[in-house]
Amino acid sequence: MSTSASTADPRRTRPSTSARSSVRIRVFAVLFVLILINFLDRTALTVALPYIGKEITITPQLKGWILGAFFWTYLIFQIPGGWLLDRFGPRKIIGIVGTAWGLVELATGFVTGAFGLLLFRLGLGAFEAPVYPAGAKINSAWLPAKERARGATILDAASPLGAAFGGLLVTFLIGIFGSWRWAFFATGALTVLAALACFAYLRDKPEQHPGVSESELDHIRSDQQEVTAESGPLPKIGDYLRSLSFWGMMFGRLGWAFTWWGIISWTPSYLVDSLHFDLAQVGWGTFFVYGMGFVGEVLSGFLTDYLRRRTGRLNLVTKIMLVGSGAAGAVSIFLIPLTSNGYLALVWLGIAVFFILFGGIYWAVPAWLAPRRQVGTVGGVMNVASAAGGALAPVVMGYAIAAASGSYSGAFLFLAGAAVIYLIGSLLINFEKPLAGSAGTVRVGTEEL
Repeated sequence: MSTSASTADPRRTRPSTSARSSVRIRVFAVLFVLILINFLDRTALTVALPYIGKEITITPQLKGWILGAFFWTYLIFQIPGGWLLDRFGPRKIIGIVGTAWGLVELATGFVTGAFGLLLFRLGLGAFEAPVYPAGAKINSAWLPAKERARGATILDAASPLGAAFGGLLVTFLIGIFGSWRWAFFATGALTVLAALACFAYLRDKPEQHPGVSESELDHIRSDQQEVTAESGPLPKIGDYLRSLSFWGMMFGRLGWAFTWWGIISWTPSYLVDSLHFDLAQVGWGTFFVYGMGFVGEVLSGFLTDYLRRRTGRLNLVTKIMLVGSGAAGAVSIFLIPLTSNGYLALVWLGIAVFFILFGGIYWAVPAWLAPRRQVGTVGGVMNVASAAGGALAPVVMGYAIAAASGSYSGAFLFLAGAAVIYLIGSLLINFEKPLAGSAGTVRVGTEEL
């Protein structure tokens, strides 16, 4: 990013117009599509794995390690990825890593053994690591604070929608071509195209985009909260480590990740192994479950912004949304193994995902409570917790299923307990104060929260 781009006043050359442009909406639409395809990539293996197992011998324990492998490198590269975003901006990083993970996904279609699956999943995790912190960075730069909850959840909602369509797409491709390999060829090629489109359209800041009018720029800057003076000292590592809100964010996100990634990793296998669904039923079953998550997540973002605007109490509103999410998710998951009817079990699974995906609100936390110059890094640190949950949950569930001779009951009890951890962590976050480094209150426009 050049110095002139960051210091020059863009309004000197920007045409003056009374009409407000809507470039920020198109920016989020482009990112939404990339993240949706991101989840087509991730879901390809989880949906195809029962059918890969007919060609390559894979035990339940090994399935767990393969499903969790993605998250080990995903975890390792979160903080470096966040630093790169703060250093070079999301546009360049998204363009580079998006192209790279698309090529890795495409190459997965050529593997001939379990080791190859494991290796390419590690590569996919490494290159996908910066994507969600990039979304938080874009959220901070492109949206006023009053729109950030819906911005965060709309972007994050691309994940369950991508998983939903991923189930349909993968089962369709397997049915048409008679091979699971085409699922990886198709999604990999699609990712490369989407990454190039993102690089062409995105800009790190709204003032760098020629299509943004002065009116839209005024709207974006109208109520942006400043948790620390942008020119002042930034919080240090020790400031974050002494913050109860920081640890609440980390443990809450960890509990959420155990729950969500456990569900998304094992649902297709559960539908085949326990509910005995055929190929078409697996496709539509995963579409229903993850589609419920998409609806729940989008609803939670708009509802949070609406209630905050009506009450002015961000702390109370956000805790109600997140704690209610954890409680409803835990109860729904607990009921799944107690249900003998396969379709009713699918309904409980859909309800659980509907509420658990309220946790997408977490992606507004870095934009709300961290200095703008640290949003990428804080988002990356938070996603370490998410990656840890994603790395461990499939493995724990795999061993639990193997120990129970194929029964999923113990695995679902583990997920219900994880939802309670998510609930408790959310209670510990104080949304009235910066995440670290300041004893002052957070201000959003003229409101003091």
